[in-house]
Amino acid sequence: MLSRMLRTIGDHGLFARGDRALVAISGGPDSTALLHGLLTLAPRLGISLQAACVDHGLRPESSDEAETVAQRCHAWGVSATVVKVDVARARRRHVSVQEAARVVRLAGLAATAKELDCNKVALGHTADDQAETVLFRIVRGTGIFGLAGIPYQRESLVRPLLDVRRGELLTYLAKRKLPFISDPSNADRRYARARIRHSVLPMLECENPRVVEALLALAREAQRWRAGEVGVGGGSGDPLWAGRSPSRRAAETVRRLVREGRGSHRVAVSGGEVVVCYGRASWQAAANPETQGEQELRPISPQGGKFRLAGPPALAIEVLTAHGTSVPVGECACFDVARLTWPLWLRARRPGDRMVPRGGRGSRKLSDLLIDAKIPRRERGALPLLCDAAGRILFVPGLRPAEAGRPGEGTREWVEVRVAR
Repeated sequence: MLSRMLRTIGDHGLFARGDRALVAISGGPDSTALLHGLLTLAPRLGISLQAACVDHGLRPESSDEAETVAQRCHAWGVSATVVKVDVARARRRHVSVQEAARVVRLAGLAATAKELDCNKVALGHTADDQAETVLFRIVRGTGIFGLAGIPYQRESLVRPLLDVRRGELLTYLAKRKLPFISDPSNADRRYARARIRHSVLPMLECENPRVVEALLALAREAQRWRAGEVGVGGGSGDPLWAGRSPSRRAAETVRRLVREGRGSHRVAVSGGEVVVCYGRASWQAAANPETQGEQELRPISPQGGKFRLAGPPALAIEVLTAHGTSVPVGECACFDVARLTWPLWLRARRPGDRMVPRGGRGSRKLSDLLIDAKIPRRERGALPLLCDAAGRILFVPGLRPAEAGRPGEGTREWVEVRVAR
């Protein structure tokens, strides 16, 4: 769950170093996992946290529950504020209790964030909430932009759990023995959300066991349309084909499968294949002896550390944060912390990788750079690559550091990257 949160935060730029985040916590499983997960990741992200427990006053025990949750936050070392809201006062004709509660809850959180000088408000919506929202809008009627569902970020609101499934989240809580409160209204079938969650979706899963994934893919495609990326999804100018030259027939086939958004398909192209799963296309390279041992991405925080990828030759990359007015020169590679997109990632080499060497004339194929540097072919596949969250390759052992993140006169905080065998 934590790695998925990190990737979501990095992909969508939900936090920047120095952010102060107010975490909305009800005591339920979603918000409990959100707060605990952000507490774990806060040192890596360079953010500080406070919590807010909203008391809607809809149940007699809600006030005591809010106080209990606040005490639990204090036990975790997080300052917590109980925010009382008046849902009845916000009710209007044709406005449900849940909608009124949502409106006053967000207003209360925004006011509390301003009072506590927090520039972000973190909410605990999950991937399952996203699927339920899309289905709810389909049933009630919506346009393509409505199918985009819940946004990852809207003004100060951020949702780091939006790519995490509820089952994965519950497993996280169980392994760590973290207690949470179950809100009975989540199972009350008088509410449309509860009916969709407990009746409609289970019926649809009988027809398609992966209906949630299909709804999430639909939301992602609608988000691309809303962002103006209408071409994303298979055209020859799509970022999917960056550095590749697909045939017209292959590109058209991928585009058609993406728009149909049904099932999982593989389209063979030169150098590998394109996997289209419920409307989302991804590139999968052909097996390559130099990348057979590729490992999972590993996040690296601004606090630095020592990280190692196995394989001959056994290399370790050290990433250390430093402060001052004079950036060192010499054998280490330095990058301006403020000019990088965090977190950084350590991964193995992939086909099609490109890099902009420091002082060079532009982007070049990594394979060409390795050849020019006379690095033996047998060693190239085992070299660890340091990248930032924007996907830019920053450092490869044996090569010049990248132009991205190059320190300047105003640099006051930097990371030093060294190689140890």
